[in-house]
Amino acid sequence: MEFHRILIAIDSNPSSEVIAQSGLQLAQQYKSEVALISVINEDDQLDTDPPTSTELTDMMEHICNKHQLNVIDKVFKSTPVKSFIEKGTAYKAIIKIAEQWGADIIVMGTHGKKGLTHLIMGSVAEQVIRHSKKTVVVIPVIDPHS
Repeated sequence: MEFHRILIAIDSNPSSEVIAQSGLQLAQQYKSEVALISVINEDDQLDTDPPTSTELTDMMEHICNKHQLNVIDKVFKSTPVKSFIEKGTAYKAIIKIAEQWGADIIVMGTHGKKGLTHLIMGSVAEQVIRHSKKTVVVIPVIDPHS
């Protein structure tokens, strides 16, 4: 199996660097193109007076962009990386961009928990696996605070 394009889904958690590094290693192994995707879920925003919903979305987009640039600088260095910042439901946006960009594989993380919950995958990763026609690689990331 060959992977020409690898889409790596990251969020604003520090574990994004671990996920990006895993995706980069896979890309180097297969000499693949790489893209990062971060998703702003507008449904998670509070509907309050100050700031407005649009202002909050703009702030979140700025934070996602800054975080992606930080991950690119730390992990990818001189490797060319395409960047997507999408708005909407995370799993739907990831699947949509994977289809549009022509990704062969999606790399994403799930946050491990202690006890029984460590057996249950994160809801976004689970939804991508259930609904995507692409190969999905899930990187378990253990949260030291859980």
